[in-house]
Amino acid sequence: MLILRGEDIEEKVKGFSFPAIVKSQIAIGSRKKAGLIKIAKSTNEAISLCDEYFNRNIAGFQVEAILIEELVTIEHEYYCSIALDASGRQFYLIVSKEGGIDIEDVSKERPEAIIKLNFSYSTGLTENIARAAATRLGLLGTSLQLGINIVLKLWEIAKKLEAQLVEINPLVMTPSGLIAVDGKMILDDDAEFRQPIIQNLQERKLSDLEKLAKKAGFSFVELSGEIGILANGAGLTMALLDVLSELGLQPANFLDVGGGASKERVYKALDLIFKLQPKAVLVNIFGGITRCDIVAQAIIQALKDFSDAPPMVIRLTGTNEKEGVALLKEANIDVIQDIMGAVKKVKEVLSE
Repeated sequence: MLILRGEDIEEKVKGFSFPAIVKSQIAIGSRKKAGLIKIAKSTNEAISLCDEYFNRNIAGFQVEAILIEELVTIEHEYYCSIALDASGRQFYLIVSKEGGIDIEDVSKERPEAIIKLNFSYSTGLTENIARAAATRLGLLGTSLQLGINIVLKLWEIAKKLEAQLVEINPLVMTPSGLIAVDGKMILDDDAEFRQPIIQNLQERKLSDLEKLAKKAGFSFVELSGEIGILANGAGLTMALLDVLSELGLQPANFLDVGGGASKERVYKALDLIFKLQPKAVLVNIFGGITRCDIVAQAIIQALKDFSDAPPMVIRLTGTNEKEGVALLKEANIDVIQDIMGAVKKVKEVLSE
């Protein structure tokens, strides 16, 4: 049973049989070690765990979904995956008799316990390769055939979804046979245009503002800070975020307005940032293709149209810098040409 953030937890778990295992669905490894997978012995305990998980932020990730599953009796844990080796232009079927939460340690400390069988996309994963892997796992009889079928199914999924990794960890032996009790996939963002599942997953991850930004064609990520950021060029924007972080200042977003941005595009970017309701906005434009006078016109227009706009600190340099600075000064808007001076000014604004 899957519970999404915002759903009625009590209603969802009602009628589920306990004890059961409660798993946070979050894009990090070693979830059990991080306390993100626990056994709930009752309905109330499951509700409490769900509340706890939805309120946790781990390594910058927030739990957006929780999976509750029935417990199984585990006799042995295995590891099984299909991974793309892009540099070698081939795939690997990777299996191990030592699956579970310590698989990363196994690969470092006992690499001989990890079995890798390579194959090409054109050849595909054959039944002979699948049988060789299942046999080396020590599977026998009906379990051997089931292991072969599971491996072939992994390849079918990887091929259909153009996945970079399809993993079952652990694949467990129970009194009733083999069961995949946990798994993950890494999908290729570059295949999004032809893979509806990737489009749907990407859409679910986006905030309302990120959806607006995507529609407008901006590189935009909503963050948890108080300083709105508008810059041009991904590298320049990231460098600015690093500077702010080093000084203990928290950005409210990443927004790269792109090269050669028009007045309308810069205006839309500012509108988006204002919707975040930051305490201040820092504009950092290094004009190459982007013209500083165009950026200045957009800023002036935005400040006219949005009377409740937060304080803005503007750094403009590059193409048509003199014209841009002159336009802003004429509108009684200060411009700072040194980025560290601009950051210092932002700090002053926040302390007022």
